[in-house]
Amino acid sequence: MRLIVRMALLAVPSWLELRAAPPAQPDLVSMFPFGGQQGTSFKATVRGKVLDNVTAVWFDCEHLSATITGVQPDPAASKGSRAGSKKKKGSSAPTQLLSMDLKVAPDAGVGMHSMRILTPGGISNAISVRVHAEPALLESATSHSGPSAAQTIPAFPVAISGKLTGGGELDYYAFEARQGETFRFDGLSSGTGLDPSLTLFEPGGSWFRQDRLTELAFNDDEVWYPGLSAHARITYKFAKAGRYLIRVSGFLGEGRPDNLYQLAIRRESDGPFEVDAMRPAHLPSPSSDLSWRERTWKRELKPDRLTALQARTAGAADDTAPRKIAPLRLTGPQPVQVSLPALLEGTIERPAQIHRVKFAVKANDRIAVEVETLRQSIPQFNPYLRIVSASGDEAFTNVHSTVNTCGDTILKQIQPKTTYSFPRAGEFILEIRDITHTYAGPDFAYRVLLRRQVPHVGEVHAAEEQINLVAGEVAKMGVETDQEEGFDGQIALTVEGLPAGVRAMMGTDVQPQVPPPYNQGKVERFRPESQKATFLFLTDDTAPATSRPVEARIVAQPVVKGKLGGPLTVKKILVTVVKAGNQEATQ
Repeated sequence: MRLIVRMALLAVPSWLELRAAPPAQPDLVSMFPFGGQQGTSFKATVRGKVLDNVTAVWFDCEHLSATITGVQPDPAASKGSRAGSKKKKGSSAPTQLLSMDLKVAPDAGVGMHSMRILTPGGISNAISVRVHAEPALLESATSHSGPSAAQTIPAFPVAISGKLTGGGELDYYAFEARQGETFRFDGLSSGTGLDPSLTLFEPGGSWFRQDRLTELAFNDDEVWYPGLSAHARITYKFAKAGRYLIRVSGFLGEGRPDNLYQLAIRRESDGPFEVDAMRPAHLPSPSSDLSWRERTWKRELKPDRLTALQARTAGAADDTAPRKIAPLRLTGPQPVQVSLPALLEGTIERPAQIHRVKFAVKANDRIAVEVETLRQSIPQFNPYLRIVSASGDEAFTNVHSTVNTCGDTILKQIQPKTTYSFPRAGEFILEIRDITHTYAGPDFAYRVLLRRQVPHVGEVHAAEEQINLVAGEVAKMGVETDQEEGFDGQIALTVEGLPAGVRAMMGTDVQPQVPPPYNQGKVERFRPESQKATFLFLTDDTAPATSRPVEARIVAQPVVKGKLGGPLTVKKILVTVVKAGNQEATQ
């Protein structure tokens, strides 16, 4: 996705003197409130370090902008800190509060945006800003930690921004509901360590206590899974009209200055509920190389998938492969005969439902099976794929079994991609179901691509999103390349669009000693081969300081038997050059 930015300048002199050697890099931790409504302006406060002399605020699109209004020390710095933060330049600096006026255009995309700041030390890390359609409301300044002090919500829909700054803090909100109304409550975290929980109550009292509450519903998160957000959600239909309470808390009683939340409340009559209230506002184009993800459940398996694979190799095009594959809808348990490649679609609507297709292979055919979950995904929907012979003997599945380091436990996990080489010719059956045999529903929709393998360049990993270079010094960046489906060529890596006076060269680096795995199982079916490389960024002493970040591109080109394939933009990074010593830079 091309980065589009809008800059809001702080009123400072037109010449900025850089006195540090080199200046420390800015580090953003959190922003309150961390979102706002489309077509409005609001005041926000950013917590972070090295926030002095901000020259610009950067967003991922032109629909958001901000103006800095001041910076001051954080009085709460001694009371809380960001847990698990990585050590960075300037991390020993005191925490500061950066005030800004943030403006959201009416046509800004709903969802999560990213924001950075630019200082003499370079470009900062990104933090998230949520744009929503509901009117915004701030939690009251007075305590509302008990039912009797609950803050009243005057109207719906609404997105309330609040904080849980003290350990065990509770925030209560009161509202009116009519009989038969269905409400949706979303407890959203800004991503700084808070795991929000929601509890819905009905006041009523008892013979012993007049202020006793009756719990109607509770949710922390439906099910926790590594890599997924921990947001709470309650959907509830009220059987009778009356006054009710919704409580926000930390699941483990968290309470720090950066524990920020949004409580989004919407009635069914207000319009359809969002599937994912924290989805990115800007999704990469399916045809973009930046969207290339080989082994995730959400990457798109479209009819032109083979054409996309062929573009990532330097080999001769397979003239026999179709340019597009017509999807085949599966509904019943009886095997449907297909030929390779086959793009299969279906929904596991009933528990224990199984969809089947029958296909033929030749001896030594190398097959790849890819799965996409269209709506629900793991851990709710767990697509289990099993390939058996015509006589019922199992050939392989998409379950990767490994032995843990203790040696006494076998770990099993389903995978979104599996490769296999058939030792003999024959007819085989592909079975598709949910691994539980218990859960199902209209959201358990899948797409499966059954095809022959295409050796190609897979994902190219580079952790850095931004890099701040110092004139006269050398910086490094690690890159890891995946070689998919037996790709045995080379991958040429270059960096394009660097600032003046900066060049990138490939170099070597000492790799840490890693003990061999205990037992990885049949890892070749579920993991690509990978290689590590190191870019060295050489910055001349005379390289001019950048007044704004430069968007550079990491480009990969496959090489097969001496033939160079087409360029693939695999990463975009923001690059700045700063001066060490007493230098000056034009803004």
